[in-house]
Amino acid sequence: MKTGFFSIKQVPTILIAAVLFIIAHPLCTQATGITFYNGVDYSSVYDFDYYTSRYSDIAYYFGNDPAGALAHFVNFGIAEGRQGREPETTAQTTAITQNPLSGFTVILDAGHGGRDPGAIRNGIYEKNLNLLIAMRTKLLLESYGVNVLMTRYDDTFVSLEDRYDFENMHPEAVFVSIHCNTLSGTTSIKGMSSYCYAPGNENSTLLANCVYSCALFSTGAQARGIKTNSDLKVVLYSTIPSTLIEVGYMSTPSEMALLNSPEYQEKIAEGITAGLFTYYFYNI
Repeated sequence: MKTGFFSIKQVPTILIAAVLFIIAHPLCTQATGITFYNGVDYSSVYDFDYYTSRYSDIAYYFGNDPAGALAHFVNFGIAEGRQGREPETTAQTTAITQNPLSGFTVILDAGHGGRDPGAIRNGIYEKNLNLLIAMRTKLLLESYGVNVLMTRYDDTFVSLEDRYDFENMHPEAVFVSIHCNTLSGTTSIKGMSSYCYAPGNENSTLLANCVYSCALFSTGAQARGIKTNSDLKVVLYSTIPSTLIEVGYMSTPSEMALLNSPEYQEKIAEGITAGLFTYYFYNI
């Protein structure tokens, strides 16, 4: 049975994603991906139900009201995301109510570009898929008043050094790098994975979990986990909250077909957007 963006069969994925969010807690920063538990009961060091309920909320809105899901996260931020912290002035209250995302800056990084095509499968270039998804995400974020910066707007080569230098020029921002994955020797591996460098910024793990979990919810993709100690340069050398998400495998024909589909690209964009909203509303 399918309703909205996910089906009953995807409940295990949703539960995994909910658990993944728990590792964003400061007491669990040593954890990596879905193997974090290793037989340890973390329920005594934080409120498991509190975090799980937030992701149940995400699952509900994506599953039962996809059209209103993103709008919900704006209202969610006003009602709950401030965690009891009130604005200091009436003007601040008005600004938050009218546009709770004002002041939020996001840098979107479409991986590869120009002479660097990334993966190539059946004449389809990863660099183009990355840019299409990034531009869809940009439009969604901007429709809610988010200030969006891009490392590239077209098929331009941008070095890794220029990318992380650009990140670090904007201390007010968060950074999301969008890529597709590939693996030689197999045509069956599927799913999303995410990367961050937790020691670089204490909020990078939270950002990675929010974006990754919401992207899983919106697409129903298989969860392949989060690496919180990544040596990928755009997260390793970043001084702002940053994450890289691999949204699927071009080497698997069925997933390649999805990645090349405008409808699926939009679902990815919606998931990334909702993840950014969730992150923001836990931090304002």
